[in-house]
Amino acid sequence: MNKEEILKKVSKSEDRLVVAKVLDKFYLAEKTGKVTVTDFLDPRMQNVVSACLNSTEIDNFLFYGGYEGAERAVVVFCPRNMPIDYEPDLTGFFKVLKISLMSRGSVSHRDYLGSLIGLGIKREKIGDILIKDEHCLVIVENDVADYIKYNLEKVGNIKVELDYVGLDSLQAREQKVKEIRTTVASLRLDSVASAGFGMSRSKVQEYIRAEKVNLNWETTTSLKKSVKEGDLISIRGKGRVLVQEIGGTTKKDRISVYLKKFI
Repeated sequence: MNKEEILKKVSKSEDRLVVAKVLDKFYLAEKTGKVTVTDFLDPRMQNVVSACLNSTEIDNFLFYGGYEGAERAVVVFCPRNMPIDYEPDLTGFFKVLKISLMSRGSVSHRDYLGSLIGLGIKREKIGDILIKDEHCLVIVENDVADYIKYNLEKVGNIKVELDYVGLDSLQAREQKVKEIRTTVASLRLDSVASAGFGMSRSKVQEYIRAEKVNLNWETTTSLKKSVKEGDLISIRGKGRVLVQEIGGTTKKDRISVYLKKFI
C-alpha cells in the first residue's frame, strides 16, 4: 500500500499532514536500515496514527515518551531486518532537561511550557513536562536541547538554571484521583460531565458549544453525544474525568456510574 492510499483513510486535513510526516519516517527507516523517530504526538494524534498504521501491514513501530505512562510520545520505526526482540537505543534522539527555579514562586505547567514556546520551540519538539517541588523535568528532542539549555533564562518572572539529567530520571507522575460514584439521567456527554466536574448541565453545555470539551482527546460540539466505559472527558482548565464503569439502572430509572476525576 502506497502513501497516498494510506492517507485517504485520514479524514481531517490537519491530521493528514501529521500522518504524512510519520509515514516519511517509516519509509526512511526502510530505505536506510536505521531507526527513525518522529516528533512528539499528543494522545489524540497517537490514536489517529495508530489506527492508520494498524490498518496497513506496517507493524515495526512503537510509541515512546521517555517513561511508562507518558502522555506525549513519538513513533519509533525499526527497520524490518532487525531481530524480532531488538530494542532500539533511543538515548541519541532525546535529552532530559532539569529546569531549576532560583527562587521560590508559584510556577505551573503552563508557565514552563509558555517559556519554552516563547523561545520559538515548536510544541512537537517537547514531550512531557514533569513538575517537581522547585524544578521540572522535560524531555525534548536532541536538536533543540542545547538551544533551550543556553537560552532559557526565566520561567515567568523567576530565574532558572538548566542541567542535563539521564532519561532514567523520568518517572510517571503521581496522579491524584477523586473517585465519584453517582447516578446520571443519561449517558449523554453533558450529563456525565456534569456529574464528573461538579457543575450544572447547562454550564457544561456552554463549554461544549465553546469547543472547550474533549472526548478521548478530540474536541466535540455535540450535546447529545453518548459516552461509554473507558472514555476520557476533559474540559479546558478544569481537568479530566475518566468513565471507569457504567452500572445498572436504579428504581428511579437513573444510570449508576463510577467516575475518576484527575486532580
